[in-house]
Amino acid sequence: QNKPHQGTWNLERNNRSSIPSMGLSNEKIYLAKVIAAKTSGSISMIGSGFIIRDVMLRWQRRKEHQFLPIVHRIILSMSIADLFTSCFVHILGTWMVPKGNVTMLDESFLIPLAAGNETTCNAQAFIWDLFTLAGCCSNAMLAVTYWLVVCRKKSEKQLNKWKWQFPLLWLPWLLGLAYSFIFVVGFGFYSLNGAWFCGAYVSDDIPWRNWMLAAIAGIINVWIILMMVLLIKFVCTLERKTDTYRRNRETREKSIQVTKQGIWFILAYMAALMPAVVTIISEDLPRNFPIFVACAYPMQGAFNALVYFR
Repeated sequence: QNKPHQGTWNLERNNRSSIPSMGLSNEKIYLAKVIAAKTSGSISMIGSGFIIRDVMLRWQRRKEHQFLPIVHRIILSMSIADLFTSCFVHILGTWMVPKGNVTMLDESFLIPLAAGNETTCNAQAFIWDLFTLAGCCSNAMLAVTYWLVVCRKKSEKQLNKWKWQFPLLWLPWLLGLAYSFIFVVGFGFYSLNGAWFCGAYVSDDIPWRNWMLAAIAGIINVWIILMMVLLIKFVCTLERKTDTYRRNRETREKSIQVTKQGIWFILAYMAALMPAVVTIISEDLPRNFPIFVACAYPMQGAFNALVYFR
């Protein structure tokens, strides 16, 4: 009963800025946002595809198909999540949204390229919640893994135990599934929410859901930032050390390289996420700022590929 009307979508919540937008109409801004998301999503999907291919080739080359290092398996998990998000959320975008009008700042116009129905919209919302949450949690677990390997000196044998495998590899997907089933399948809330895709409906009628979403996002991001600070501190400590023996020096340099890669993965995650966060915490932004968000937010897979293959 709280589900929004199928024919009209109101985007006032995410488009309240009074700053000019260089003469662009709201309809042109929305169309540019849709096209930008499809372009960035395509680039990101290609990047994630290359990562998945490389990880699978590494696995095939291992003797008797032994397990890959835990870091590579988490990167594989992240890339799979981004691949599905890029394809079904950013590239398909409004193609899965029901046809109808969208309202932005009292200006109503047809949703660009809309060709979906209620079923495709629900499916897109489910996919977005599932793979976005799984991807974000996997990013957090990757940061934790780098901290465990570099700072806590956990061996691969130790990390292959179930007590580490479950939270690092499987918990992100279980959380994503639980969240998606509760709010998309259970409640059936979905809307555009100012974006270019259907997502779980942020409603004032169920404020506890909004608080839960904010709490999950806050915990993930604070945890990732904390891990980055600890890794940076560790690198600074190592770089100040001087080693007499060559073996110690080589070990230290390898630890620095691994730590820096972990930091770069965290920065890649933050680069894709931060523009979207800015739109949530700030209302007084240029009306064409969402175009920049549509360029940056879908680029997680491309940023990951730059770090992975650097």
